[in-house]
Amino acid sequence: MFFEVSGELFRLLLKTDEGVWAISYDTPTAPVFLSYSAFDACKKVPAPINYGASKPLTEAQERRLRLIAPLLENTHCITDNAARRETAVHTAAQNRTTARRVLRLYYMYLAKGTVGGEREGAGRPDPEKYSDFKWAIETFYFSAKRMPLRMAYDLMLTQRYMKGGKLDQNAPTWDSFRHYYYGRGFHRRIRKSITREGLSNYQRNQRLLTGSAMAWKDRIGAFQMDATEADIYLVSRFDRSAVIGRPYIYLAVDVATQLIAGVYVGLKSGEEAVMACLANAAGDKVQFCRKYGIEIQPEQWPNTGLPGEIITDQGREFMGSRIDELCKIYGMEREALPPFRPDCKGLVEKAFDLIQQKYKPLLRGKGVIEPDAQERWAVDYRSQAILDLEEFRRIVLHCVIHINSSRVLSGFAPTAEMAADNVEPIPARLWQWYDWMGRSDMIPINDGEIYQMTLKRTQARLTRKGVAHEGLYYLSDNYIQLLQKYGTKKDVTIGFDTDCIDRIYLIDGGEYISLPLAASCTHYHGLSEQEYGMFRKKSRQYKRLLHQQEAEAGAGVMQAISEIVERAGRTQKGRQNGDAIRQNRGEERRKQS
Repeated sequence: MFFEVSGELFRLLLKTDEGVWAISYDTPTAPVFLSYSAFDACKKVPAPINYGASKPLTEAQERRLRLIAPLLENTHCITDNAARRETAVHTAAQNRTTARRVLRLYYMYLAKGTVGGEREGAGRPDPEKYSDFKWAIETFYFSAKRMPLRMAYDLMLTQRYMKGGKLDQNAPTWDSFRHYYYGRGFHRRIRKSITREGLSNYQRNQRLLTGSAMAWKDRIGAFQMDATEADIYLVSRFDRSAVIGRPYIYLAVDVATQLIAGVYVGLKSGEEAVMACLANAAGDKVQFCRKYGIEIQPEQWPNTGLPGEIITDQGREFMGSRIDELCKIYGMEREALPPFRPDCKGLVEKAFDLIQQKYKPLLRGKGVIEPDAQERWAVDYRSQAILDLEEFRRIVLHCVIHINSSRVLSGFAPTAEMAADNVEPIPARLWQWYDWMGRSDMIPINDGEIYQMTLKRTQARLTRKGVAHEGLYYLSDNYIQLLQKYGTKKDVTIGFDTDCIDRIYLIDGGEYISLPLAASCTHYHGLSEQEYGMFRKKSRQYKRLLHQQEAEAGAGVMQAISEIVERAGRTQKGRQNGDAIRQNRGEERRKQS
């Protein structure tokens, strides 16, 4: 027997002397008790159409029915919650399942007379609707708009199953649409990633990885180059209370060996920084490290010379006129990679990670920027800065030397020749082996020549005090000949190193004439261009303050003089000659004594 209570359908299970026990047909849960008065007031209704329909049980349904048999055999389980719970726990333990599952099947059987049949009204969608599912997924979900799957389903209903403002009764359910999506593997298709996230994202993060980056080249002399802004704030070495921001790191990494061939750490970016990195790659590393108080052996950082090829992204600093000039003069090749594809130069990107992983743990709380830098209440990492640029350079150089001379390349597959020669999978050792085997595209070059080409160019003026540049004067022993050749107040082209203002180079028809600081400016010796700029700015501010104080003091003097004059007053005096003035002067002296 079935009856309704407030619109909910119930099935009668058991009658007792006090009342009846029933269970909800719509949402099967634990049986409930109703008094006879409440039961008689309920509306009696016929059994649902599908209730009691005789269908052969499947093997799974038979297993479920056997699972709840102890509960069905004991009628006390309907009225006694404790007995029902105890029986379910015991049955679940014997069958290696959960009491919750046993009770759920028990309630379902009491209410519907089935143990896992299909829900009323449910069923597999018409196969003809599968074409609509596929159309909706490919049209709406596989789109750069990145709409949710549910929105794609809703749009499908709107365009295919809405008639006269009402939804077709035979419209497929959301569950069937979602089951089709996952069952047919649309969530794993490459097209999903490409259409929703873009081809670049797929190529960077999801494409198949075949081969090895090092296997790209079988000769040394092809450098991947890139730049990054270090995750640390620095202070000025001239004024430790002044934070100068984050330095740039430029690297040149050899493809065949993963050797960090060149490095630049500084405050400038652009073509000058790229040229400085190449100059470091071309120069003697022993002498370079010695400038920073680091002693190394040549085999720890063995490369010299310019690369035969540089591999970069399409950043302006790598595509400018200075690099064009260098490539033309020395026959270097340049390969420009597609934009937004850092995976194409993964070796140099990995080198940045290795360097920063080395120093960041030791410099936390000393200016290093943590991942929470943009979050609310994050620490102001600028206030923690303690290192100046030269100190940070020394730290980076130590990291580079370690990576080049000690890092073991995991996953490196040596060739048969390397295995026969027992070559260690360390960048510096691999470089030496390639060099010894003559497999090199390096271009020999003089250190001074590449250094001069890396200098920043600008215009300066010849004066009688020397070549004037940024408020500084530069003189040489043969400066008088330059004045005779060009004359004063003449603009000339100079090259200068932004890392050191000690000298400039006057460029005269391809010749570089060295001009050191004039004696009047030697107190700026050793400063970089930025440090000198900071000093000059601070000096101007200080002079401005002094001039203001001078003006205030001068105004005070004028005010005091005016007050004295006003107090003195004015008296009538007749014409007096020299004798009278001398007599008055003598009288004044006697009175003062």
